[in-house]
Amino acid sequence: MKTRLTCIALAVLLASGAAAGEDKAKKLYRWVDKDGKVQFSDTLPPEALEQARTEISASSGRTTGEVGRALTPEEQAEADRLAAEQEVQRRADEKERQTEEAMLASFQTEEDLRRSYGVRVTLMQENLNAIEAGIGSQRNSLTSLLADASEAELGGRPVNAKQAATIRELRQEMSKQQHMLVVKQAELMKLDQELEYLVQRFHELKGSGEAESPAAPEAAAPAGEDPTG
Repeated sequence: MKTRLTCIALAVLLASGAAAGEDKAKKLYRWVDKDGKVQFSDTLPPEALEQARTEISASSGRTTGEVGRALTPEEQAEADRLAAEQEVQRRADEKERQTEEAMLASFQTEEDLRRSYGVRVTLMQENLNAIEAGIGSQRNSLTSLLADASEAELGGRPVNAKQAATIRELRQEMSKQQHMLVVKQAELMKLDQELEYLVQRFHELKGSGEAESPAAPEAAAPAGEDPTG
C-alpha cells in the first residue's frame, strides 16, 4: 500500500512538472543582442535581461507584452526628476481645482458670477486707460523735446546734455509702458475667456443649471364657500 501511494505521488509530481514546462514554453521572447542580431528564445540569457524585448504567445504568435531596456543611471535620474515634476504639477492642479470649486460655490447664480467678474473687468479697463493716457503724455513730451533738439542742430548749436538724457529716459519709459499695455490687454482678454470657462464649470457643479422656482399653489377656498364667488 505504501509503495502504491509513493508511485501515485511521483506520478502527480511528474505531471505537474510537465504542465509547468508547457506553460513556460507558451511564452517566447524576441530581442536584439549586442551585435544587432534579432534573437528568439523561450528563456532569457543574463545578457538579455537589460535589453528591450517583446513577449510573444507561442501558441498564437501574437505579442503579449513589451519590456523596455534598462535605463542608465543618468536616464533613471532624469525619469525620476520628470516624475517628481509631474507629481508637483498634479498637486498644484488639484489645489487649483479645489480653490476654483470653493470660489464657484460662493455664487448663487450665474448673474452673481458675471457681476463679480464685471467689477474686475472695469478695474482692469480703467488701468489700461491710465496706461494709455500716460503713454500719450510721454509721447507729447518726447515730441516737444525732439523738436527742440532738431531746432538746435539745424541752428548749428549742440543739443543740451540734460535734454538728451531726458529724451533717452522718456524713450525707455515709453517702451516699458507700451510693453505693460500689451501685457494688460492680454490679461483682459484672458479674463473674458476665464469667465466663460467658469460659467460652464458653475453649471456643471450646480448640475443641470438653475432650476426654475415652482409656482406658488393657489389658496384653497374655505369649506362651505363657492370658490367662484
